[in-house]
Amino acid sequence: MGVSEAATPSTRLPALDAVRAAALLLGIVLHASLSFVPGIGAELWPMSDVKKSAVLSVTVFVIHVFRMSVFFFVAGLLARALLERRGFSTFWRDRARRIAVPLVLGWIACFLLMVAVVLWALARANGGKLPSPLPSVMTDAGLNFLHLWFLYLLLWLYAISIALRTVLRAADARGAIHRLMDRALSVLVSSHLGPVVFAAPVAAALFLIKDWNAGMGVPTPGYTLVPPANSLFIYCYVFMMGWAFDRQRHLLSNLSRRWPVNFGLGLLGALYCLHVSGTDTDFVLAEAASAKLLYAMAYATALMGWTFAFVGAGVRFFAKPAPAITYAADASYWMYIAHLPVVMALQTAFMLADLHWSIKYLLINFLCVGILLITYHFWVRFNWIGRMLNGKKAQTDVVLQPVSHIRVDVR
Repeated sequence: MGVSEAATPSTRLPALDAVRAAALLLGIVLHASLSFVPGIGAELWPMSDVKKSAVLSVTVFVIHVFRMSVFFFVAGLLARALLERRGFSTFWRDRARRIAVPLVLGWIACFLLMVAVVLWALARANGGKLPSPLPSVMTDAGLNFLHLWFLYLLLWLYAISIALRTVLRAADARGAIHRLMDRALSVLVSSHLGPVVFAAPVAAALFLIKDWNAGMGVPTPGYTLVPPANSLFIYCYVFMMGWAFDRQRHLLSNLSRRWPVNFGLGLLGALYCLHVSGTDTDFVLAEAASAKLLYAMAYATALMGWTFAFVGAGVRFFAKPAPAITYAADASYWMYIAHLPVVMALQTAFMLADLHWSIKYLLINFLCVGILLITYHFWVRFNWIGRMLNGKKAQTDVVLQPVSHIRVDVR
């Protein structure tokens, strides 16, 4: 199954719904893993389970390679579609309602809840009493956008991409540059080595990071008002690639056909990185520049290969409209915004239990997803929060029934 060349910017692609939802929901899987990962300090994750797992260290590494790149690729494609369809003013009003307002309100609510949960975790780990003095993670924390940094970064990416679009249109009145860029993208996407070529700028940005924590890949740009240049460049690069794909949506069919090849390239890159870094989340390359460059190129190839593979597999297997996918895509936004206090509370509840890590990990994931789905369906979907996040829904929309009876609105 592919994407028709006749697809217009106004077309809502079920495949992109599925990909976006999966990228967001994988964030729950990733964060649920962190309390079980050996070597993660309290400054990164204050919940520490008595059971640790190297398997979940690899899980965190693998998900972290591609998840946010997939999200920003899709975000770039949809951003251009929205801008072309609705115009500049309506675009920014929509982004303010669906991105900026959820960022502010979500940050306030999540911060307050997370402070309470962290205090509970500290007390549980200290025999029921809060340690005195409190650890630096509670007293010396600077600016932190929490898990909502991606919303803040999106606002930067929108501004940068629209500015670049304005400059390029002014410099390319006859469209020659656009045609050249479109042709180059088409040729590279049709090549087996396309992801390797596309990976080169990402590798350069990673290589230039001083004291790069290679075990965690792209540094999270969530702790400064102005995002770090290297991370901003990488995610802007992927975002603009999605933007370029919206100019030629038929190229998504190329990703669909080549997803196994792209997956294989990404796998080779990831395996090399794991071979070098192991499961050390604080791994810093202390070798020659050539070794760092090779690692950066392998990681960048994994990032681009798996981004293309993930999007391509979505187009391949989820091209047809499906009520469940539409529902999951809408629910995933709320679930990601609200999930972190829930995950942390569940981790705190289980952290001292004498159970195998796999049992606790599965319970945390299943309970978290269940709680978030229930809250979304009954207390979010049809009220002002649901309208803010996803637009207005008809009250005859999805009911928690067998799949054969599900009905949804089609936007």
